[in-house]
Amino acid sequence: MKKYATYGRRTAALFSVVFLLGGALLYQSAPYMILTPRKFNLRQTPADRSLPYEKIEVNTSDSLTLRGYWVHRPGETGRPVIILLHGVGGCKEMWLPTAAWLWQEGFETVFLDNRAHGESGGQYCTYGFYEKYDVSAITGYIQQRKSGEPIGVWGNSLGGAIAVQALAVEPRLAFGIVESTFADLRTIVFDYQRRRLKIPWAWFADDGMARAAAMAHFEPDSVRPAELAKRVRQPVFLAHGDADDRIKVEYGRQIFDNLGSIRKQLYLVPGAGHLNVMAKGGPAYKNAILQFIKQ
Repeated sequence: MKKYATYGRRTAALFSVVFLLGGALLYQSAPYMILTPRKFNLRQTPADRSLPYEKIEVNTSDSLTLRGYWVHRPGETGRPVIILLHGVGGCKEMWLPTAAWLWQEGFETVFLDNRAHGESGGQYCTYGFYEKYDVSAITGYIQQRKSGEPIGVWGNSLGGAIAVQALAVEPRLAFGIVESTFADLRTIVFDYQRRRLKIPWAWFADDGMARAAAMAHFEPDSVRPAELAKRVRQPVFLAHGDADDRIKVEYGRQIFDNLGSIRKQLYLVPGAGHLNVMAKGGPAYKNAILQFIKQ
């Protein structure tokens, strides 16, 4: 019995050490988990879909280089050029199916890797704090090369949050399409912590956020798309899946209610989760977007 008791104590001690080391590692990793999404690119280009395109580079106001594609329409059509913004941990190539569809409908698209993603520069993702000004740089780049065309922005998830914030500060944007995005950064970080890490303490998320803010030199509490929506005046089409288990549909409703736009549309897709709004929405969803853009 004494032998088993000694073994039990040693096992308990070992588990305690492992638990403490794991907790310490998780604590140290928290700000990096917020700031540094995976970086990758799919082995595809617009050429794989027979789209006319060129590779482009856009320099940001803080001297980063964003890399991506411009899918062109020949000549001056007077139809919108649409900036496409991907989600956290994503890449520009995820927009290729949408870019192909929009090209068939007569629209040009510009889509680049967000800062700290894919082939673009930057060490940290700041969820719109700096990225909204990156959209301004992209807008200026388009205007320099193709003046007179209206420019819109379409963002999904993180890209949607960036789009709302960009619309609030960039009057050269003519309209926005916002899919499946969050209302404020602090809340969504806590939501993801509870869902993915099963850690229920708000202080853990707040502490990780404070250290992330110091590392990346940004203000998390200013990343509040729902609040900035009050400053948006451009037409906005806002969509959300009513079965989204990553970003609650109520956040989409909150942004929509706050939008200062005279013309705005809320489109809830029944049964859609976070990544399949267009697939679930089908032709009716695509037609709704086309009608919005054309108007």
